[in-house]
Parts: sequence; C-alpha cells; structure tokens
Amino acid sequence: MQKRQKKSMPKIVATKTNNFLVFAMIFCAGLGGILYGYDIGVISGALLFVQKVIPMTESQIGFMVGAVLGGGIVGTLVTGYFADRFGRRTMILASCVLFFIGIISILLTSSFVVLLISRLVLGLAVGIVAVAVPLYLTEVAPAKIRGRSITIFQLLLTFGIVLAYFVDLLFTPSGNWRGMFAVILIPTSILFFSMCFLPETPRWLLSKRRKVLAEKVLLQTRSVKEAQKELKQIQDSLKKTESNWQALFARNLWLPLSVSLVIAACNQLTGINVLLQYAPIMIQKTGLHSDLASMFGTVGIGLVNFLGTILAFFLIDRFGRRFLLLIGTAGVTLAYIYLGLLPHLGLAEQLQAELSLIGFATFIAFFAIGPGVVVWLAISELLPTKVRGKGVALALFINSVAGFLLSSAFLTIENLLSVAGTYLLFAGFTLVYFLVAFFMLPETKGKTLEEIQQFYQKKKSAK
Repeated sequence: MQKRQKKSMPKIVATKTNNFLVFAMIFCAGLGGILYGYDIGVISGALLFVQKVIPMTESQIGFMVGAVLGGGIVGTLVTGYFADRFGRRTMILASCVLFFIGIISILLTSSFVVLLISRLVLGLAVGIVAVAVPLYLTEVAPAKIRGRSITIFQLLLTFGIVLAYFVDLLFTPSGNWRGMFAVILIPTSILFFSMCFLPETPRWLLSKRRKVLAEKVLLQTRSVKEAQKELKQIQDSLKKTESNWQALFARNLWLPLSVSLVIAACNQLTGINVLLQYAPIMIQKTGLHSDLASMFGTVGIGLVNFLGTILAFFLIDRFGRRFLLLIGTAGVTLAYIYLGLLPHLGLAEQLQAELSLIGFATFIAFFAIGPGVVVWLAISELLPTKVRGKGVALALFINSVAGFLLSSAFLTIENLLSVAGTYLLFAGFTLVYFLVAFFMLPETKGKTLEEIQQFYQKKKSAK
C-alpha cells in the first residue's frame, strides 16, 4: 500500500529548474500570439503584390482578406468543445499544423480558389489560438503571476502585428509576397516543437481524472503547500460543475457568463480592429494625404500598441485587472470624444491632422493598457474549469462576430454618421464597457480560479 501511495504522490519540490518550467510553459504557449498578430498584419503589405500574380476583382479581394475572419469565427466556436475533450495543449499543436498547411499552400499556389481556402485555414488556426492559448496560460500559471502570463499572449500578439509591418516593408522592394507569408513558419515551428515537450494543464488533467499527472504538474510549478491547496480547490470545483453545454447556461453561471460575453463584444465595439484595419484611410482623412505619411502613421500606431502592452505587462499583477480596465476604457472614451469634437472646431487642416494623430495615439495607448490585455483575463478567469473552454469559445465567437459585423459595416456607418459621429458612437459603446467593468467585474488579482468562482456564488446568494 505504501508503494502505491508514493507513486500517486510524487515527491517533487519547487526548484529553480521548476521555476524555469513555469516560464517555458508561459512563454512558449504565448508564442501563439505572434502567429495571431502576424496573420492579421501581413496581408496589408502582401495584398499589393499578390494581385500582380493572381488577378482578383474587388469582391474577390474582399473575400480573400475577410476569409481569415470567417475561418476565425468557426475556429473560436469549435475549439471550446475540442479543448475540453482533447486538451488545451493538443489544440495548440493542432493550430500549428493548420498554420503549416495554410502557409505552405499559399507559397505553392497561383490560384485564387486555393489562396482563398488557404486563408480560411489560417483563419481557423487563428481562431483555435485565440481560445486555446489563453486557456492554457490561465490554467498553468500560478495565481500571483497569472495576469502577466496572459498579458504575454497580448504582448506577443501586438509584436506579431508590428513584425508583420516591418517584414512587409523589408520585402516591398522585391515584391516578394510569398516571402512575407513564409516568415510565419519560423515562430510556428518553435511553438509546435516546444509544445511537444510541455505538459497539459493540471485542471484539464484532473477533469479527465488523471490525478497523478495533475499532481506532478502542480508540484513542478508550485510549492508543495500551494500545490496541495490548489489541488483540493480544483477537485472541489470539478465536483460542483458539469462539462456539457447545458451546464454552461446553468442558472448559477448566468452572471459570470453574461459578464464574459458583454466584455467580449464591447472589446470589439471599441472600434479597435476598425482603426487597425482602416488606419491608413483614417489617417488620410485627417489631412495627411500622402501614402507614405499614412503608412508611417500606421506603423506608429502599431508601435504605440506594442509599447502600451509592455507597460500593461508590468502593471497587471500590481494594480489588478479591474483597475486597468477602468482606466483604459475611461481613456478610450475620452479619446473618442476628443476625436469626435475636433472636426467641429474649425481648425486648419494641418493642425487638425496633427491633433488627430495625438488622439489616435491616445486611444491606442489606453486600449493597450486596459481592454487589449484584460479582455483575455476577463473571459478566461470567470468560469469554472469544466465549462471554461466552452465559455471562452462562446465569448470569442461573440467577439469575432462583433468585429466582423463592425468592420463590414464601418464604411456604411461612417457615411451615415460622418467620421466625427462614428467616433462618438464608439465612445458610447466604450462607456457601456466601462460601466459593466465598474459594476460587474470583480478584482481577480492574486486569486485562484476557484476563489474567483466563489465571488459570483456569493454575489448570487446575496440576492
């Protein structure tokens, strides 16, 4: 009997090597953010040269660019189920395989149909990354550094966008659009091979009754005392929650699920993707009509986004998620009001253009510090382990649909409301975001996922 007990309770203590394992798990999985961001950014430069090899109509160009969004919607929706069934790590590996297939197909094709299908495959991979990586990071990181851990995903996502912009510039003289896409194979290979050697999350292992492996991972990444406490909390939580879709919509989860879904939608309704996708056009409308000036402005916006995310990385576990989200949404709201009022002040075109660029930079900075980082935490921390995958998938599905609809309708909205009116509309959406965070979002800094779950249980009981 004693021998069996020793096998089920491995004598592993936290060491410097084990701390390195925590870092490796967080950083390697976080590389998925580079794949996500690079795939968003690379098309802006590649599109100029793809058309010279593969002739396309305007509608075909739209389908080709939008295919990633379409594939992403499907990816986010199905990944929750598969992540709960096969594991978070397995889905990250699957996304890498899809990236390999999509990119290699693009490198070999001279057909619009194959190019379109390849972009859909890449979108599917991006959707999987958007769900699986935050899930993995949320469940492997100790509570005291979980905020920074998930921030790494957003940090590397913004780095991926900036990297794509610079790679596009590098290959522009030669017009080598295939080279622009090929670069993404490097981080994909690193992510794939590193995840082959890293463990699955202890929460998923326990949900599949693999207690010995779960204990081993916890003891390798926590102190013995922390591991024992967290093991008991996870087991207690799993006993209280089913793992099917019906359980996700159970009455006791209505409040945290609603908060997750509203935050996911509002994050897109801030207009962040619209500004990133239409940045050159928006900058030109401020009065800077030169293509070169607008492109430098676009790169500048990407850099501000990246630097703001670096700042958030150092602040998230010090000041907390709720605090940063409130500061960020308040700043974004004020930046939009500022941009909405500028056209009505009768300023000279050059002055208005310069002041508008300040407004854009302010918006991006506050978004990066708050909503850009906290959204991943908000939608991945609030729900119990057994339904977390499905909940994150549903939230990101809502996020993707909101982004797709807003991006598609943006030019129509702008024609109806004017540029200034559109900014004020986004300010209204962001104000709703602020109010939801103020009244409904708990501070989760330093709390285990099970302690966060108890917050909503107590809130429901208080009613």
